[in-house]
Amino acid sequence: PLAIEKAFRDAKKSMIVVNTTSNMSIPHEVEAKFSASRVKISPKRGKGILAGGAARTVIELAGLKEIGAKFLSRSKNNINNAYATVKALKQLERTKIRESKK
Repeated sequence: PLAIEKAFRDAKKSMIVVNTTSNMSIPHEVEAKFSASRVKISPKRGKGILAGGAARTVIELAGLKEIGAKFLSRSKNNINNAYATVKALKQLERTKIRESKK
């Protein structure tokens, strides 16, 4: 069907790359705001995914492991919360990760 092909094409165009550490976490804390939703995402070593609602779904789909997310706003709008999470992860596209010396 044409609609499914169009959806796949649009999804491929809007994909983002999230720079991760060796243990599939993020290198540093990020915060973003979308509409009335505000989210803070930080690395949580050895804790797994500590996030609720829309942030957990976005983080799991991104393949991240040891990470925590906290909504700083009181917004219950799951769409805006998901967009705020994606916007925060977009900030990590520009982050350069140095190789650790062993």
